[in-house]
Amino acid sequence: MSKKDMTQARVLKITKGNEVTLPADFVEGIGTSYGLAILIMKDKSVKLYPVDESEVYYLKLEIEKLSKSFLEELTNIFEGAGLEDVLFTSGICQAENQCYYECYFTPQQLRISREEMEQGLKGITGVQKVILNDVPVS
Repeated sequence: MSKKDMTQARVLKITKGNEVTLPADFVEGIGTSYGLAILIMKDKSVKLYPVDESEVYYLKLEIEKLSKSFLEELTNIFEGAGLEDVLFTSGICQAENQCYYECYFTPQQLRISREEMEQGLKGITGVQKVILNDVPVS
């Protein structure tokens, strides 16, 4: 494959288990020892994000009512925390008063403590619940 190619692709066999084996040129192209694999349920796709270390955080916000100020407040907290560039983000409103936002990021990105981040997120207008967990390592 040429380095000028925008993408590379292989058809790989999918089997149960915790190990993912990639072709050697993919591993060389990724250049990191770890990858965050995310299964996106709505379209059954899997995305793999190279990360430098095995520790990754998962953040989920349960939002009572999505307001115009929500995104502004979230952006301000993320900017203050050093999260201008998260690995993956998603959001959905299942009903007018039942919305969810989730994202993944590495602890190395944070300029504030995990506790400070949680407190700030809990103060966002409309946020009912903040879940901030470590992503399991397989």
